[in-house]
Amino acid sequence: MEFKKIFDISLPINKDIILYPGDAKVEYLPICTIEKSGCNMTKITFGSHTGTHIDAPSHFLSNGTTIDKIPLTTFIGKAQVIFIEEQEITRQDIQKNLNPNIKRVIFKTQNSHLWDLKKFSKKYTYLTEDGADFLIENQILLVGIDYVSIERFGTPDFSVHKRLLSKDIPILEGLNLKDVEPGEYFLIATPLKFENLDGSPVRALLLK
Repeated sequence: MEFKKIFDISLPINKDIILYPGDAKVEYLPICTIEKSGCNMTKITFGSHTGTHIDAPSHFLSNGTTIDKIPLTTFIGKAQVIFIEEQEITRQDIQKNLNPNIKRVIFKTQNSHLWDLKKFSKKYTYLTEDGADFLIENQILLVGIDYVSIERFGTPDFSVHKRLLSKDIPILEGLNLKDVEPGEYFLIATPLKFENLDGSPVRALLLK
């Protein structure tokens, strides 16, 4: 399989990265330096849902699958980028755009421009409950979006997350799709192999 273009749709991880309110801040602490120890080594502190990351079912479900137990084939394969102009992603929006042969769906929205604000915005595009139900009905393997959460800010019961994750559909959040056109791609977004964790940052790539 030959690809002509690679799109890095991951966010850079640094101390200024936009975080969901309450997430752990990114911190770098030098452990060794070339001057003192002959090498550089850094202690890194961050949350499991920092930057571009995967939500595993155990993120919201007490008996949910952890990040290391999800088959890697879920994160590698054909994916469709669908552009949504509205603030809500509904069943109708997905139904009129989705290729039924594609099982990984990524939503490109106005959210990708929110990364330029350098601070968290509560007014981002989100997936509705009926949109999540449509993805479940179509046996989608993975769903992604271009902001730090796929759910409307302030939703008390996290119903969209729970709908998807209860069906073992991981959620790929924190994507930057400004330079990506809608269409079909080959996705690679494998998480780190953290044992028994609720999520992991990833380096997400779209290949064309």
